[in-house]
Amino acid sequence: MHKMIDVIVPVKGRPSKLERALKSLEDQTYQEFEVTVVNDHSSPEDRNDIAQICAAYKGTINLIDSKGTGAPAARNFGFGNTQNEYVLWFDSDDILLPHKLEHDIQMFKSNTFDFVVSRAQHIEKGMLVDRYWGKQPQTNKGAFQFPFQTMCALVSRAFIEEKSIKWNEDNLSNDDWEFSNECMIKSERYTFSNTVTAHYNVPDATSGSIGSSLNRIKIESQFKAIENIARLQKKHDLKPGLYSRIRIIRHRLFLLQACLRNGYYLYFMKSLKRLF
Repeated sequence: MHKMIDVIVPVKGRPSKLERALKSLEDQTYQEFEVTVVNDHSSPEDRNDIAQICAAYKGTINLIDSKGTGAPAARNFGFGNTQNEYVLWFDSDDILLPHKLEHDIQMFKSNTFDFVVSRAQHIEKGMLVDRYWGKQPQTNKGAFQFPFQTMCALVSRAFIEEKSIKWNEDNLSNDDWEFSNECMIKSERYTFSNTVTAHYNVPDATSGSIGSSLNRIKIESQFKAIENIARLQKKHDLKPGLYSRIRIIRHRLFLLQACLRNGYYLYFMKSLKRLF
């Protein structure tokens, strides 16, 4: 008998965090879901620990090994190996609150949506802080924005398949930025809720200074994400307003400053042309 929801969890090492994430799934008030854990080339020792954690899980769980490299490829591989009506991608270092799936599936039942989004509260250095993902975005789809984090959205499989949406496997750091924008651009039927249904674990590096938080790979991935989103907006005849154009320039300046603070001087010179 098929369940309603597929929960896809990419994991690379960090078995203790995976155990905590799976515990938050065991505690869900709505249980009509299956879990697929996608191992992203963990070490043999970690792979063995992950298998033991999955075996101890009190529900339906599948452990598969990704054929690609990186979290985006693992998410795509997990999607291709599941078949239920709704999909939630859920990173192994985050936590779902007990009402997450019940809340989101009830939102779907209230209307015909392509995806529904509820909020995730930040955990920074082990403490809950007053910052959130999943706030209601601007209605202008040409706006420069980051609508939601991975675990915020419960998505219709039919929508993903019909619109040919995939996680960008060439962008290993900001694929969620591209994915969330693509979903919004290609959909006319979505809704946002102010209810907090998850905790997002902010990596320590990202809560530090700009010099410590962005390496060259992350800087390049953010440049690429901005360019890819702009390309998609242009394809759909969407034009960002003046405020959004200013925000894009400010963010590019932010990335150029990161180049200088990290000593990427040659890369800084090559990237100057990306400012405007």
